[in-house]
Amino acid sequence: MLTPAKLALASILFSSQAAAQTTWFVDANAVAPFDGTAAQPYRQIRDAIAAASTLPGDTLLVAPGRYQSFSTAKRLTIRSTGGALVTGIEPATANTLKTVRHVSFAYNSTLEGFTIWAAPAGMAVDSPGLTMNRCILLGGGAAYAGFHGDGGEANHCLITGFEFGLKADTNACGAYCELDARNSILHDNVLDFGPFTEGSYCVFESVAPMLSGALASIQAAPQCFDFLGHDFHLLPSSPCIDAGDPTSPLDPDGTRADIGPFPYDPNYQPYTSYCTAKVNSLGCTPSIAAQNTASLTSAQPFWISCTNQISQRSGLMSYGFAPLATPYQGGFKCVASPTRRSGLLNSGGNAATSDCSGVFTLDFNATIRAGLDPALTLGEEVYCQFWARDPAASFASNRSNALRFRVAP
Repeated sequence: MLTPAKLALASILFSSQAAAQTTWFVDANAVAPFDGTAAQPYRQIRDAIAAASTLPGDTLLVAPGRYQSFSTAKRLTIRSTGGALVTGIEPATANTLKTVRHVSFAYNSTLEGFTIWAAPAGMAVDSPGLTMNRCILLGGGAAYAGFHGDGGEANHCLITGFEFGLKADTNACGAYCELDARNSILHDNVLDFGPFTEGSYCVFESVAPMLSGALASIQAAPQCFDFLGHDFHLLPSSPCIDAGDPTSPLDPDGTRADIGPFPYDPNYQPYTSYCTAKVNSLGCTPSIAAQNTASLTSAQPFWISCTNQISQRSGLMSYGFAPLATPYQGGFKCVASPTRRSGLLNSGGNAATSDCSGVFTLDFNATIRAGLDPALTLGEEVYCQFWARDPAASFASNRSNALRFRVAP
């Protein structure tokens, strides 16, 4: 029989073991062997969850990349190291019964810094008591619910494209379910939560039971750079700026918390030009530009164009993953090797005489959707430049300046 002293000692030892927590590492680019250490991370989140050494209360640190959907009965903290713009969880298989759980957690888990694509007719996140921070939930394809569960909070998140933005699990908790949205953007959901119908909300704070709810929000478009293109950075005119819960931690600039997954950044630009174009034989300087956003899943085109080209000339666009500014054939090579090339393009323009009315145009999102280049993945930074035939110029060609951009969700 254990004496009271021994019982007390056993209780202390048990408590210390129960309180002990381990951090495990996950990296989509990891190579075998995998043991979850920083030197040998797991390749998939689901592998880390399944490991016998991963215990309730542990933390998974996830490197940038794209990961498969998962479900866990272990109470875990799963946090990305790079944030939602570079770390995503792939959609699960379609389910017409609207019950597929794309990401499912044990009670009181934490998820932070992911983009999650929902399965058609399915849910993005399903969990009781989940704390979800700075995540982007993307629906579409008649997706059922963004955040589904019994209790929990979406903090600094963005939820769009669902039948229900937030949906209480009434099978688990009856008419008393609550899901909280705090400092979050709800946009273009058929029912954002409770009785609130389709619209745009910059949510200061909400408590959202199934059939009734209290909402503190600005019912207005959040004004992001390109919502359809999945660039969710706030414009300077956004009503979400400095509009968050005043009890929340301040933004990095020391001001009141902004609403949405990203604090407002006055220096943010979706793409920038760099390097120097070669003046063509007619004295014109080719100029590269872009419209909309490079996106992994948006149906919207991302147009990259180059004006001031000689009319009726052939050319192409090359792209790669590192910048350069090296003198080359009378101009500059602005993209480091190895590079990929588009198909042959025609500048169009004046057919009667040669002038600088030519324009090359390419939808780069079509290139991404084609899936032929696995390097064009979430968060990848891309550099591109146009080349054109110019028989009267040195080396019978010219090159434009260059453009850099990042692939958004």
